[in-house]
Amino acid sequence: MRSILITGASRGIGAATALALAQPNTRLTLAARNRTALEAVATQVIAAGAECVVAPCDVTDPAQVAETVALAAGGGHLDVVVHSVGGALVAPLATISLADWEEHLRIQLTSLFLVAQAATARMDRGGLLINIASVAARQAFPGWSAYVAAKHGALGFAAAIREELRPRGIRVCSILPAATDTAIWDAIPGEWSRTNMLQPDDVAATIAAIVALPPYVTVEDLTIGHVVGRL
Repeated sequence: MRSILITGASRGIGAATALALAQPNTRLTLAARNRTALEAVATQVIAAGAECVVAPCDVTDPAQVAETVALAAGGGHLDVVVHSVGGALVAPLATISLADWEEHLRIQLTSLFLVAQAATARMDRGGLLINIASVAARQAFPGWSAYVAAKHGALGFAAAIREELRPRGIRVCSILPAATDTAIWDAIPGEWSRTNMLQPDDVAATIAAIVALPPYVTVEDLTIGHVVGRL
């Protein structure tokens, strides 16, 4: 049975990925802070024929991450981890407090470190770690300095551990979606053409295709865009 851990699985890309990967002979562990939302996703995962475990978890807490990874491994190993965290700190440089800056980096970047360190220790050859990054990992946008810094850092971190883990046959992939229609935009000031954005299912379908590849095939960094004009 294939064991899969998805963080940020209560909504958005994480939830869509859980549904895209739900199939018989698969055990999905869904992690996020909101148990009620996770249980709603789990109901759909089970209906699709997969086994499912709900694991409320703050991915910035080392102890909770370690416990969740151990639960997902089930006393054995992990095959796939999809790390998806939401939220964006959007503000002019002059208004960002040090506390908000450090909290945002912890959510976006430190969480990846914690999950990667715990999860890859339980992976065998052919294991796959997928980090959901953003086009902001390679581009810069005014007012998004904290988010851009975190995503650039996550992309670099993933690239470094990819080379470190390559001799063990563990694959590391960063997905860089363009703007995707998730709840993140509800809290961001401005006018956004959400009808022209990617949908979470679009990103999830790409992730499912990567997961379905043979264990000797690796996709390293993959940008997912859209064919309409600038938003």
